[in-house]
Amino acid sequence: MKRRHILGLAFVVGLAVLAVGAASTASPGTAPPPQGWANLAPTFVEQVVDRPGFQLLEVSQGSVRTWVRVPDVGVRVGDYVLLGQGRMQPDVDIPELGTVARELVDIDHVQVADYDTAVRSVRSPAPADAVAIEAVYAELAARADREVVVYGTVVKAPDAIGYRWVHLQDGSGDPAAGTHDLTVKTQASVTVGQRVAFRGTLRRDVDLGFGYHYDALVEGGLKLAPVN
Repeated sequence: MKRRHILGLAFVVGLAVLAVGAASTASPGTAPPPQGWANLAPTFVEQVVDRPGFQLLEVSQGSVRTWVRVPDVGVRVGDYVLLGQGRMQPDVDIPELGTVARELVDIDHVQVADYDTAVRSVRSPAPADAVAIEAVYAELAARADREVVVYGTVVKAPDAIGYRWVHLQDGSGDPAAGTHDLTVKTQASVTVGQRVAFRGTLRRDVDLGFGYHYDALVEGGLKLAPVN
């Protein structure tokens, strides 16, 4: 079979972190990475090469394609996938297809998704006016009952009493003090592992009864659309 080179361009930057050296959903896959999914657009699986313990996937975002290597979670051609960041490897031979992938990204986190989940899981950049979660708690008295923009990774998003209660973390704050996790009360759809921004009204000392108390809560959270 004739050998060819596969070029992965635009969105490889979103998936790869160059290093020296080396929603919840019922779909198969790994847990989301702490920094959230890295997809810059819905990511479609064009080709699959199965190997012991892992899979090589040729994936596309629009007209752009590249190759990724992920744990074997049963991905098939025609699936959509959520991907974490990874490490770039140049000129990787794929003898099963008679192909050399000019760029291949090694990724530890992958999850199969349906189209709707793939669309809403597109990585949203942090807005310029976003306030770090740690700062929300530190400045709670001054910011209470005012509009605030927050940004982070969705770590859980249970539904209750007609709302979705989205827990965001951005890496700031103190887990021991509970200042690392901020809840947004919203009706927007989200996926665990999604990086997303919300705009809403910050409330302090909110007691919902039944043992649910929030030192800080963002009410009426409007999910801000990605601007890439």
